[in-house]
Amino acid sequence: MKVLIVGGTGLISSGIVKALSARGADLTVFNRGRTDDRLGAGVRHLAGDRNDFPAFEAAIAASGTWDVVIDMICFRPDQAESDLRAFAGRCGQFIFCSTVCTYGNTQTVVPTLETTPPAPHSAYGRDKLACEQLFLRAHAEKKMPVTIFRPSHTYGPGGNVINNLGWEPTFVDRLRRGRPVIVSGDGHGLWQSAYSEDVGVGFAGAAGNPACFGEVYNVVADEVVTWDDYTRRTAAAIGAPPPRLVHLPTDLLLAIDRPRYAALEEIFRFHGVYSSAKLKRVVPAYRTATPFEEGVRRTVAWMDQHGKVARVEDDALEDRLIAAWERFAGEAVKAFSPKP
Repeated sequence: MKVLIVGGTGLISSGIVKALSARGADLTVFNRGRTDDRLGAGVRHLAGDRNDFPAFEAAIAASGTWDVVIDMICFRPDQAESDLRAFAGRCGQFIFCSTVCTYGNTQTVVPTLETTPPAPHSAYGRDKLACEQLFLRAHAEKKMPVTIFRPSHTYGPGGNVINNLGWEPTFVDRLRRGRPVIVSGDGHGLWQSAYSEDVGVGFAGAAGNPACFGEVYNVVADEVVTWDDYTRRTAAAIGAPPPRLVHLPTDLLLAIDRPRYAALEEIFRFHGVYSSAKLKRVVPAYRTATPFEEGVRRTVAWMDQHGKVARVEDDALEDRLIAAWERFAGEAVKAFSPKP
């Protein structure tokens, strides 16, 4: 099976490459060659910028035909339209990496299924949905067979360990040093985190599978946890002491620094619970094979090796917020407690 991955060096891409390599696929990636390559030997490279549409489309035309094309870095409708010009009639299957953000994040049905009507509220989700619609229309018009994947949070070596506030670079150091950790709301928001190699198995299992043509699949973790549990388990995974969790109102955090907490506003303040049952029916190998704690250890080891863990001293805001909140809470309790 001859496979082209547009992108190819990200978290999910590395998992896809590993899973397809195990199947003996002939793999090529197309990217600018500016990101660390963790794909190893045996993967061919085509260099180019997919946003230079004429050059991209000419390079694809010169590359011949492909059994499967997987686009991991299509984020906008104009990029999707370029894909259609490049690959229609030149691939046996086109797989598009979309996102669960196409559903919108105020979930009224948990878990969310692929049949849930999309209602994205972020620009990212709206653009991904517009791309999906272009690709599915091309499938209906028989221009090329299309499969859509909607991942949620994916983690692993090559990326960061998130927390409830976003991609805070000091999170790992804060845990290791036993410093208090802010979790927004009451800490009971629900979350799923899937390991990159496991997600790669889902994509790879759909590659070349006619049962997947024209279909949309969630590709998420089996396990659902609260943000409090996520934080405690992350600490335990890296040998840190049990963290003291401090719950601050989400609206307060956003009022203090909305740009800093953009990910909290757009994603992490909401439940994130989706079902992969549909995918498992056609790709039985897809499951959460990597325990969360093991995935975190591998990720943090990579972060340590590449200097991606920032010191708590590099960012004093969290400690200042905790101190201010605890002063306020103490004064409020004193002021409003019943007098003896």
